[in-house]
Amino acid sequence: MQGTLRYDHYRVLGIPRDASQHEIKRAYRDLVKTCHPDRNDSPQASTLFQAVHAAYETLRDADRRQAYDARLLNYRPVRPGRPMEQEHTFQGKHPMHRDRQVNRFAFVGLHVTGLCFGVSLIGGILVGITFLNWPAYAIVFTIPGAVVIPDSLAGLRTK
Repeated sequence: MQGTLRYDHYRVLGIPRDASQHEIKRAYRDLVKTCHPDRNDSPQASTLFQAVHAAYETLRDADRRQAYDARLLNYRPVRPGRPMEQEHTFQGKHPMHRDRQVNRFAFVGLHVTGLCFGVSLIGGILVGITFLNWPAYAIVFTIPGAVVIPDSLAGLRTK
């Protein structure tokens, strides 16, 4: 249990922090039925199942749960006046894979910048090799540009 906390086990299982062992086991069994890789065709099914299993393994043992609760208070204290039931709970998707709103202008700007970088890098090196007598092995330095251009074009094509 060393290292940083990746997510809140209580939120993964969709239970309050004061849940009983029976509630933990019931929540685990319900989630395993829906997120097991044999039943769920999504590409994240394995990751989801591992997250649910890790949450259950931590919370079912009283000593591990107590240590986890102590660590959790350092990372995400319970806000007074807001019960845990009102917070977002696990609803078939892992909290880390939740879709986020992205500023479209920043998204397009990032990909246009990448495209400009790739084209100018490749163009500059080809001009140097052709007209400035740079050694031919300098073509190796065009690889980052050749990698960035297709990714930038794919990013600009998405809606």
